[in-house]
Amino acid sequence: MNRVKAYLELIRYPLFGIPIVATLPGALIASEGQWTWRVAAALVIAMFGYFAGMIKNDYFHRETDVVTNPDRPLPSLRLTPKQALVPASIIYALCVICGFLLSIKAGLLVMALVAISHLYNAFFKAQGILGSLTLPLGIGLLNVFGALVVTGSIPRLVWYAFGATTLYDLGTHITTTFKDITRDQKQGITTTPVQLGIKPALILSAASTISAFVVALLPYWLEDSLIHKTYILWIILGVLATIITRIPLFMQPNEKNGYYALKGSMIGSILFFPCLFGTQVPLVVSMAVILPLLLVTMLLLKTTRQEV
Repeated sequence: MNRVKAYLELIRYPLFGIPIVATLPGALIASEGQWTWRVAAALVIAMFGYFAGMIKNDYFHRETDVVTNPDRPLPSLRLTPKQALVPASIIYALCVICGFLLSIKAGLLVMALVAISHLYNAFFKAQGILGSLTLPLGIGLLNVFGALVVTGSIPRLVWYAFGATTLYDLGTHITTTFKDITRDQKQGITTTPVQLGIKPALILSAASTISAFVVALLPYWLEDSLIHKTYILWIILGVLATIITRIPLFMQPNEKNGYYALKGSMIGSILFFPCLFGTQVPLVVSMAVILPLLLVTMLLLKTTRQEV
């Protein structure tokens, strides 16, 4: 049981909903709102690939975690580096195989996503703005992956979802690096606030987040009347969750408020990432998907003792 608990900590289980909501729009837009086995397959592959990336993150940063996060499974010696590297690599390989079984395009994109994850964890995470750009690109591409799994093509609405998700996650990534800013500075780790400065980093984060909301609203103005325009409810709720939890960080940029912004961004992501699949289904259906994910995420963030 102790080893199981250690693996759960490695994969950051409270964040399980993020890859799901990042993949849902592409999959359900491509399927025109139909829940098929291919939609389910896309979600499962995305979730396990995300978990593998979290494990690789701890593997590559186990030496600095000895100082900054000594309670994590690897620096606390509850797991060995091999016990992290092997399962993560196996999961990545299985995701690639499953991607190719579904379609050639999906398999190639899974390979690209694995490469993005590896580059971020091994090289770019501590490279300031480069790291802040790399990870959101991978999260945004999950929309494209979902569409490719379902139909092998990418509808125009999926590109709106890709842009909105990438931009929002860029803003999120920048703000959440504040939760470790003091420790990062002591360890010589270059994050975006350390590289650009606190005020420019916050301005960039705000600009990126606002742009994400604008992109998500474009279908409301530009697309035909056949889409369900009630999807903007999720944009509004995402805006509120983001503003409420980021105001303290903008007023006082410190680690405590950075961690508060992180939790708020997780809630905002659950509300906002999947918003565009609401163009294809009635509001009651999107509520039946988003609200349970939101409630479980909030419960896990509240009850877990680990730092996500």
